[in-house]
Amino acid sequence: MFLCRKLTEIDKMFGKLSEVLQTAADVLAPPPTALQDFDYHYRLVKNFYIADKTLPKIHINDTNIPSHLDQMLQILIREEQRLEAPGKTDTNATLDASSSISERSPKPYPAPPMAECMEFVLSNRPLDVLIEFAVSDTPPGARYIVLNWVRRFLSCLNCPPLGHASIFQPVQRLVEICNGTYASPYEREEILFLETVAGLVRKDSILVNLFLKSHHHSAQMLANWKGLGVNKAPVNNPLFVSTKIEYDTRRISLVAEEDSEGPSTNEAVRADPMRIDSTIAAGDSESCDCDEEDHFSLFDAIVSYLDSADSTIVVRACEGVLILASLPTLQQSCKAIRNTISRFATMMAGRLAANCQQIPEDMDTGDIEDANVTWGLFPRDPEQPHYIGRYQLTAFLCWLDYCDCLLKESALLVPELGPRIRDEMLINYIEPALVGCYAPFMLVLTAKIIKKTQSKALLDEIANWLIGEDELMDVNNCLLTILIENAHENTDILLPTLQFVESLLDNPHEKILHGMLFFYINNRGYYDGNSQTIQSWSDEEDNRERRRGSADDPIKSRTLAPSNILRVINHFLLLLPRQIINDAGGICYEEYMQDANRHYQTWIKKTHGFSWPVEAIWPSSGESSPLVGTAVEPVAMSASTGTGLMTVVPLAPVKQSKKHRIKYSTDSQSSIDLQTCGDSGISEESFYEGPLLKLLFSHVKQMNTQPYELNLAVIAILSKLALFPHPYLHEILLNPEIPVAAGATTLWSVMQFLARQLLSEIPRVEGFQEKIKETGRRLLSNPPLYHRDGENGESTAGPSDATSGLPVEEEDEINDPLFESIVVLEEFCKELAAIAFVKYHHAKE
Repeated sequence: MFLCRKLTEIDKMFGKLSEVLQTAADVLAPPPTALQDFDYHYRLVKNFYIADKTLPKIHINDTNIPSHLDQMLQILIREEQRLEAPGKTDTNATLDASSSISERSPKPYPAPPMAECMEFVLSNRPLDVLIEFAVSDTPPGARYIVLNWVRRFLSCLNCPPLGHASIFQPVQRLVEICNGTYASPYEREEILFLETVAGLVRKDSILVNLFLKSHHHSAQMLANWKGLGVNKAPVNNPLFVSTKIEYDTRRISLVAEEDSEGPSTNEAVRADPMRIDSTIAAGDSESCDCDEEDHFSLFDAIVSYLDSADSTIVVRACEGVLILASLPTLQQSCKAIRNTISRFATMMAGRLAANCQQIPEDMDTGDIEDANVTWGLFPRDPEQPHYIGRYQLTAFLCWLDYCDCLLKESALLVPELGPRIRDEMLINYIEPALVGCYAPFMLVLTAKIIKKTQSKALLDEIANWLIGEDELMDVNNCLLTILIENAHENTDILLPTLQFVESLLDNPHEKILHGMLFFYINNRGYYDGNSQTIQSWSDEEDNRERRRGSADDPIKSRTLAPSNILRVINHFLLLLPRQIINDAGGICYEEYMQDANRHYQTWIKKTHGFSWPVEAIWPSSGESSPLVGTAVEPVAMSASTGTGLMTVVPLAPVKQSKKHRIKYSTDSQSSIDLQTCGDSGISEESFYEGPLLKLLFSHVKQMNTQPYELNLAVIAILSKLALFPHPYLHEILLNPEIPVAAGATTLWSVMQFLARQLLSEIPRVEGFQEKIKETGRRLLSNPPLYHRDGENGESTAGPSDATSGLPVEEEDEINDPLFESIVVLEEFCKELAAIAFVKYHHAKE
């Protein structure tokens, strides 16, 4: 114990002695300042390879250089934090001094601390030494260390002085050696560095000029950083006159320019440096003197990594390109930027078309429908099931999603990338396949493309491709009309065509909807204006009743909110007789109302901004919605009133030309009682509802002989059409009481025809009521067995082909299209009634 106490006392004595010695040492030799410490580490890095020439053979990780570089960066970070902290304290002290009026004696404020280490960096240019190591990659691994250090230097500092010549010139050299065209072991470090620089350019878009060679003269505006400037040449010393090359000397003009009244731009800049940003930003587009070979070096460097074999590198490169392409200050008048954007758009359009062509045509179309990928998920998930064409389809959808994102975020790419995608992918590859032997596959793929399109620019290009980009477009012979009419004759492409049409409805475009639907029905040729039976809420009596009503009528659209809404709902709910209704199963009418309300609000948002009318009126009247306050007098339709359509939907005037493909209106489906004409619905004698409505109506009539899957596809499209807040479409689909013109067909007329067919055939089957109940329970729980064979669109609409390849007797007992159509029609009537009721309430709000 005694010995332990003695040792403790000796330790305390030595501890006090060490403190005394340390105090004396601090007095005689105080600790180094931050600048001295920074200079010490920099000299060790700079002079490490000068002493011994054999040392560069040693890998840089086996030396102390990385630790010295880390110490230099930490010193700069601490200095910046130290400079920011006193600023906040001084601000608080100023507020306290202003609040206390009694203390009026001024106190001298201490001088603000100096950024000595950063000034050392700006004056001694240590980055030049590091960049020399990176360019030659000597010692081995130096490029890896330098890339990481410069990236951390630019990202860890809150205000990195990238605009200073001693900083941006080394950064420019480092950007030039970053090239993803050739495989490099430092790909990850290079793309992270480039993305960091792109982020700084995004914060201060004027830094774009640093990476445009012909704009380097404008970099002088950023030569100051917190009061620290580069060394300037003496003003009046003739030895340094040649080093000051003004921007105006770069231009050669044979016309004498008039002297400006005020001071020159350079003099104004020197007098007021704060005017530099606005002066350069405003004059870039006018004073750009880029050559045809100039380019945006930072942008091109990032683009070169899009071909990397590492998917994570590709995602990083995509992010960097998106950051730079979405800069609002990029001037298309600059030749360097225009050249870079043009080359990039050509490359992306060619890549997208090449990836589309690599998708195998024999792959399962169900895999195309189920694929769900985005451009940010380039890494392939190994746990996903493998199928034919999975890699090619995933790559195509990823690049499609990325191009769509570019067009949505970058206005500069819209006129360059959009038309190239339409020409190289849609016109040159997809269009020939749509009308060729691979039409079913290509219809499904095109539907997937349309569903994934979110940008208005790409959707506009798809609309121009399907309908035509001329103002007087020929709707009767456009590609969309050809595709839909092909499904009339070829049942093999019927389901893919319906899927393609449904994608156009899910992602609506006003021009496409006009060419597909409203071009044919906006003349209201389905309505019998000479009928003596007044049954419509849009007829003359209803217009007179509206004029007698109050001016504060809350109803926004009498077409969508009729006064006889209860009769309309009862028409649908009571279409089928009680003896053939499935009482045991089915979905409640109120449940359909909840779904219809949610879906209708979605369609209102999707179609917001479309130039659609509010009321169903006669085009010849030239009047708009009656709610505007003008009287609407229905006038009988004449052949000379075709120009009234432009008042309703100002997209394209109706062309008074005959329909060339008359064969589609008189094809082999002679058993279907559909009277159509061949002149786009302009004739007084007959009404042509268009290829889409004609296709849908014809298959509603045949529901009792069609497969269950086809019936579901038909009513799904009709339900979405009924949800559109368009008065003419509402009349032809959801108004059972309008007087129908001779030869015209409405949804209610074909549903009545189908109901009569079912009522005449079903009672002949023994025990039909039990079979209806059993079919209803089965359809609500499991789909029919033969639908598995029809997933690829191989099932047809004919009754003999629906059960091909299966035992006829067993399949007829399990899946009878006659009883399935009863269940489908009953549920469809409930859904239409719910939609009509929901639209009624929304029109009154």
